[in-house]
Amino acid sequence: MFPTARRSARLDRNDAVPRLIARGRRTLDLVAVCLCGAGAAAASAQENLSFETLNERGMPAGWSAAGADIAPDTVAVEGERSLKVTRAAQGVARISQRVPAEALRAGRKPASSLRLELEGLARASEPSVSAALWLRVDGPRGPLFLDSGGYALELTTEGAAPVPLPSGADTRWRRLEVEVPLPPDADEVVVGVLVRGQGTAWFDALELRAVATDAWPPAAPAAVRYLDAALGLMREHALRRAEVDWSAVRAQALEHARGATTSVDTHLAVRYALRELGDRHSYLQSAAATRMLASSAVSNARTRSPPAAPSAHRLGEKLAYVSVPGFAGGTPAQQVDFAETLKNAIQAHDGPEVCGWVVDLRQNTGGNLWPMLAGLGPLLGEGNLAASIYPDGRRVAVWHRDGQAGFGDFTQLRVRSPYRLDASVPVAVLLGSGTASSAEVLAVAFRSRGTTRSFGAPTRGLSAGNRTFALADGASLVLTVAATSDNAGRVYLGPIAPDEAVARVAESSAGEAATDSTLARAAAWLTARDSCR
Repeated sequence: MFPTARRSARLDRNDAVPRLIARGRRTLDLVAVCLCGAGAAAASAQENLSFETLNERGMPAGWSAAGADIAPDTVAVEGERSLKVTRAAQGVARISQRVPAEALRAGRKPASSLRLELEGLARASEPSVSAALWLRVDGPRGPLFLDSGGYALELTTEGAAPVPLPSGADTRWRRLEVEVPLPPDADEVVVGVLVRGQGTAWFDALELRAVATDAWPPAAPAAVRYLDAALGLMREHALRRAEVDWSAVRAQALEHARGATTSVDTHLAVRYALRELGDRHSYLQSAAATRMLASSAVSNARTRSPPAAPSAHRLGEKLAYVSVPGFAGGTPAQQVDFAETLKNAIQAHDGPEVCGWVVDLRQNTGGNLWPMLAGLGPLLGEGNLAASIYPDGRRVAVWHRDGQAGFGDFTQLRVRSPYRLDASVPVAVLLGSGTASSAEVLAVAFRSRGTTRSFGAPTRGLSAGNRTFALADGASLVLTVAATSDNAGRVYLGPIAPDEAVARVAESSAGEAATDSTLARAAAWLTARDSCR
């Protein structure tokens, strides 16, 4: 096994000897402890993180794959094999395995502050292919923490020390790291890799560790000030701020900040505090991601997946269909262009013979509401569509008028040339578990218009409104600050159930494509309306 600086640091921790520990962009003097038996228990809970062991089918043992072909490869930095992941089309692939949280906590004191560290090497066949490590910590009621490192390799390598490689090794390899808290209520950890885009990526020498930080020194004063500034923003603006024991949260966050000397070191503690808000929608955005989103449009701010354009087509002679993807970040011009593309797609497929529309939000994970709202204006109609409800009782309207999407007294975005449809034309809205955040606000907005019905499955349950706050190091705190209500005053804080639930039809035994039963049910409802008879 080829030694790296990080590997030496881990030996120092396990031997409980003070060392100068290099951790990416920071250098810390830390005293670490390893409780007896913990290392062995954690190792036994994981399977084949180095991809050296093959199963009876000749595939890397212990791993499950979704969305891509996987295979062992001799292109390796350590050992004899690496994991090769190939996607033949655009999209995302997830390769993962599950580890019981109890096995990672074995030998630790119940009160120990633990963090999970996943480290590994990755390389991609071309710049358009993104390779990432990812961790998800699950509890009794669902995910507690989810994080990834390396979606865009240029973000992960900024300011990082080069990876030590053997002579002649491919210098395209990069070290990726993910670090999340391991709270006492965690049941299971899902560890894996992601590949986004069309092409090939390789992964090698993954290591998963549960690290106890109890014996690490307290956070440095600068780190404490950074943490307190973040906590102050949460305490002042978070939707559920009244439900939080702030003294307890600060005390626990300081435990998770042990050893921190800089703001970046403190990010894990900030993320722990965000989880304690209980809204599942607040998150910390790195400085690199914040800068990137200011100039580049993406389809999802957290994954930074490439942007997708809205699309529309006719369903037979009388119905029209429009698919609205997520949209986040981007310059003002890019935001207007998205709205114009969506509005123009609707206008191009409208006509006197069209008696009903299908709006598909099933793949829309949210982002910036205003380009979507302005683009869908012809179908949403005019006036107040929804509202944000703040903890102090304020109600601020979300509206569309004459091509303008607005919030309260201010226009947020407008299209260059408004287009109007007959407000009496029925609209069927398709929802699913992928419908999240701003897309859920759109689902609420459609409930304000007449002759509209939704079909599919419950949404993600993240419809509350977020606001972004800048932190001192350029990172951003994205906080859930308001609940969403419809025009009737109903408040939506969890998943939005469709008016008509539709079970997904599985793929046929002959291998034919699955029938889109949700779309079929929506089309049947539209054609039964008086306007289509």
